[in-house]
Amino acid sequence: MPEPLRSPMPESHPLPPFLGLLAVDVKDSTRLPSREHARLSRSLTEIVHRGLELAGLNEMPREFESHSGDGLAFGFDPSRAPYVISPFADVLNTLLQEHNAGPGPHLRLRMSLHIGPVPRSPGLPGDGNAAPRSETHRFLDSVPAREWLSRADADATPLVLIVSDTVYRRVVLGGYCALPPARFAEVHAEVVGKNFAQTAWIYVPSPSGDLLTRPGAGRGPDHGEAAGNTAEPAPASPRQGGTRMQLVESGVAVMDCSMGDFHHHTEPRPSPDRRS
Repeated sequence: MPEPLRSPMPESHPLPPFLGLLAVDVKDSTRLPSREHARLSRSLTEIVHRGLELAGLNEMPREFESHSGDGLAFGFDPSRAPYVISPFADVLNTLLQEHNAGPGPHLRLRMSLHIGPVPRSPGLPGDGNAAPRSETHRFLDSVPAREWLSRADADATPLVLIVSDTVYRRVVLGGYCALPPARFAEVHAEVVGKNFAQTAWIYVPSPSGDLLTRPGAGRGPDHGEAAGNTAEPAPASPRQGGTRMQLVESGVAVMDCSMGDFHHHTEPRPSPDRRS
């Protein structure tokens, strides 16, 4: 009996479900002595989880949540992405400012947010592993995410959020997010040595330092026009060439936690009133 004909083309496969992907990383955590690393990990997890609760996202399931010691990442229902951007980022920013007003080491975070098809196999090796998950961490480690946080004041700016172009176009330009497009700045998210370079967008809940004092550098296209409106020129991004910053007053973000500018305080600083 003759064998059935085989197609010379590769077989197709079903597209995995889309998930939102969030990652955070602490800046310069390796500068801490080893005995501080466990406390850092606990503080980071507590602040992120508390921020999700205060932002009304405590009931949102977190898929394949993982901890790297100085970072945290998980997948979530992509319909919640607008709320992860706002109000979560602003809430998280406030919690970090309150934490950093205390006697312990500063926590300064990079956060990244992405959306893409990710396979689910709970309890099995490889759960959630796919290109979008890797890209989420690449955005987190990209040059502009690191530079923007480094060039801001260590006390005033504890958080920088970077979102993929997919998130920006579908969620922000789509009008689902409380933040208007003019509060995001376009950047070229490149990771040196990793063959990764994509368009991304940065939001800073409380900009400071060089983010406010370099009005003439690195202007790019008018992002207000891309969003269907005209915004007045704002301070440029720290990255030279093709990047422009719009001044941000408020917002929410999914995060990449970076622990650069890690400081110990010999005396406690007065802490602002905490919300109950």
